[in-house]
Amino acid sequence: MKKRGLIIFLIIGLMLIVPLYSKNYNRKRAITYSDLAKVKWIGGPVLSNDNNYLAYTVKELNKEKNSSSSYIGIFDLTKGKNIKMTNGEHSDFSPSFSPDSKYIYFLSARSGKVALWRISLSGGEAEKYLEIPTDITGYKISPDGQRIAFTAFASPRTRTYQGQVEFWKQDKKRKTTAYVSDRLMYRVWNYWRKGKYSTLFIYNSTTKNIKQLTSGYYDTPPVDLGSPNDLEFSKDGKYLYFVMNREKNVASSTNNDIFRISIYGGNMVKITGNPANDNFPLLSGTGNLMAYRAMKRAGFEADKYDIMIKNLRTGKLENLTENFDRTVNTIRWSPNNKEIYFSITKEGYHPIYKVRIDTGEKFPVLKKKYIKNFVISKDGKFIFYTMEKINKPGELYVYNTESKKEIQLTNLNGELLSKLEMNPLEEYWFEGAGGDSVHLFLLKPPFFNKRKKYPVIELIHGGPQGFWGDDFHPRWNAQMFAARGYVVIMINFHGSKGYGQKFTDAVSKDWGGKPYLDIIKGTYYAMNKFKFINPAKIGAAGASYGGYMIDWIEGHEHPFVVLASHAGVYDLVSEYGATEELWFPEWEYAGTPWTNPKMYKKHSPSSFVMNFKTPCLVTAGERDYRVPYTQSLQFFTALQKMGVPSKLIVFPDECHFIQKPNNAEYWWNSVLDWFDRYLKRRR
Repeated sequence: MKKRGLIIFLIIGLMLIVPLYSKNYNRKRAITYSDLAKVKWIGGPVLSNDNNYLAYTVKELNKEKNSSSSYIGIFDLTKGKNIKMTNGEHSDFSPSFSPDSKYIYFLSARSGKVALWRISLSGGEAEKYLEIPTDITGYKISPDGQRIAFTAFASPRTRTYQGQVEFWKQDKKRKTTAYVSDRLMYRVWNYWRKGKYSTLFIYNSTTKNIKQLTSGYYDTPPVDLGSPNDLEFSKDGKYLYFVMNREKNVASSTNNDIFRISIYGGNMVKITGNPANDNFPLLSGTGNLMAYRAMKRAGFEADKYDIMIKNLRTGKLENLTENFDRTVNTIRWSPNNKEIYFSITKEGYHPIYKVRIDTGEKFPVLKKKYIKNFVISKDGKFIFYTMEKINKPGELYVYNTESKKEIQLTNLNGELLSKLEMNPLEEYWFEGAGGDSVHLFLLKPPFFNKRKKYPVIELIHGGPQGFWGDDFHPRWNAQMFAARGYVVIMINFHGSKGYGQKFTDAVSKDWGGKPYLDIIKGTYYAMNKFKFINPAKIGAAGASYGGYMIDWIEGHEHPFVVLASHAGVYDLVSEYGATEELWFPEWEYAGTPWTNPKMYKKHSPSSFVMNFKTPCLVTAGERDYRVPYTQSLQFFTALQKMGVPSKLIVFPDECHFIQKPNNAEYWWNSVLDWFDRYLKRRR
């Protein structure tokens, strides 16, 4: 940073004198969905080349329009001032600075389809910079700013941009609504592919010419298992590095690799040869070294990510985190190219570490913080990041690596938070399955009274290789459950990330085993340890794998009075035949239903219907292609046939997640009312 960096900190320091909370501090209340819908969700940051500006996105919900929108914000580091660059009436996202730091580029659907726009940092209106007949899905600016590499869904059989334009025109004229496919994977998450593949193009701003660089039945970047940075220019701007899976059956493969291609076209060069997942290519400042993330085991999407360093001149390859037993998330080169900063998942948090390139020595930089994304100043003195807590939505922060001081830069939700009473997380450890130590988070309701006895809702996370952390979740928000007067328990059972790869591996081939035992043991641990818990009034809820576990618990011994399952896997055989990513069940259940039927039957909740007896709410989205909503239909049918008090809610316009504000509000009210019915009534 320039000398004014110190001035920046003085300016920002003055900001801290201003109270973050309003006069309503002593009139706080519990959070409601109306409050949750008012939260401003921050994304980023992105740092300009001159180190003077930080760009970020802010997502907001609109209950009246039943939708969301996002705008681009700028933090002026020279003045300590936040500036709203776009108006927020549209979905503006993916900001990037021009190399000369005079413009900020972003994607926006304001013209009806997603195009590339830009706006001058000196002021004025945004201008459309690049538009094609279909949506642009991603982009990267060349080092000299003269070219834009971008991706869009296109025909796999067409090799020229002009041919794609004709394809897109004809595609719009299609009158049939039929989905047609002759290969896997034909749909992903919440959309049908319709025979289109993510394709790489490059735009020349001088000639206005667009050239297609990739083609065929392969996605660039991959539709899943990629990273935030799967497109990278060489330092001279002559080549592009990108991530692609070239396997014939992508639905059963995690073999993403990094490739290189000239900006003028030609043959691709494969940079990595690992049979497992490689992504996040990041060139050093000199351009001769490439850092990237790599897994080791083919077919396993939750394997540990390591930091690999490849010398692009000599071909030498080195693993910097071989003996570091935590998976790597974001990676960033230090300005001197001697270190790599990286974030990891560790015991419910996302701290930042750094590793020396020459020795492999690792050092913690920011401990026990839930950091979503970060960037480093050009002089290495400052780290900018977004961070959140269970009782505080994400905001933008800066950390001085010399003074070791942290300062909050944005306060988008300060006024809202000043009105809400929300407690922090408490951490405990208990002996789980196999005698292993298992991590438990506990959240007390607002205005907690230690003399009272409280009902409990236990939340079960998805994945199953996910985890509960100290974050303010946009959907499964623990504070929303606590606000209704519940103590909330969240257990990071076997399979959770952040406790070593062996612990993460423990859930595979054992879905109904160790994780279930951890949940039962952890529940009894809490019942015995905390005198403020009413042991006769405990419920449980979960989604995805958490929904599976609710379905599993329904057929097994447990202490819960009431259950709620969202998007849960109920029958492993039928789920295999309808989900899109086949590598997942094939790894988790050690084969297919016809090669390993015993495993599928053993761990399928549908095998234990005769034991169903606990009241259960079942919810799902009809556009969920990861865990098709028919799984929830089957589960509800079984509950009804067994005479179990149950209720089914299906949202025809939602996917794996309930996201539209009005639907989300209905979901929250339905779930909380369901628990109130069984946990708050007198006995």
